[in-house]
Amino acid sequence: RHCSTIKTYEYHILNRTFRLPQMRNNTFFCHYALDLETMNEAAQYLVGEHDFKSFCSVNTQAETTVRTIYSIEVTGQSLSRDVPDSEDEDGGEKFDLDRGREIVIRVSGNGFLYNMVRIIAGTLIDAGCKRRTPLSVKEALDGCNRELAGPTAPPQGLTLIEIKHVGTKL
Repeated sequence: RHCSTIKTYEYHILNRTFRLPQMRNNTFFCHYALDLETMNEAAQYLVGEHDFKSFCSVNTQAETTVRTIYSIEVTGQSLSRDVPDSEDEDGGEKFDLDRGREIVIRVSGNGFLYNMVRIIAGTLIDAGCKRRTPLSVKEALDGCNRELAGPTAPPQGLTLIEIKHVGTKL
C-alpha cells in the first residue's frame, strides 16, 4: 500500500505596535510593519522541489533534505474589521500599525524537516522587515547552508492545519 501525504501548516504573526494578551500563546508578535508583497515575493522562491538543507536544524537526522513545497502564501487581516485601512498617496491601502493585523503564512508540502516551517517563517519575516531581499531567499536555498537562511521563529504561532492522504494504492 502506498499513500502520499500533503501537510499544511500555518504560522500566525501579530503585526502591531503593542501585544494583545489574548493572542500571546498562539501568535508570534512583531512590532515592525511587515511588507506582505515582499514576503510573498520571497516565498515564491521556495515553491517546488528543492534541497531545504538551509531551512532545517543543523544536526538533522533526515536521510534527505529534499522536499516539495506545493504552495506558500502570506496574507494579512486587519484586527479592526469594522474600520478599513486608510489609503496612501498612490491610492493603495496603508497599514495602520497601531490597530494591527494578523498575518498568516500558509505552507503546503509533501513533508517538512525539523524546524523547517519556523525557519521559513523567520526568513520571510526578515524579508518583510527589509532585513533581507526576496532574492536572498533563493540564494539561501541554493547555498544549502543553514547560516544563509533567517532565524528560527518561535514555536507560538505554528499550527498543523491539515494532513491529506492522496493516491492510495492497495
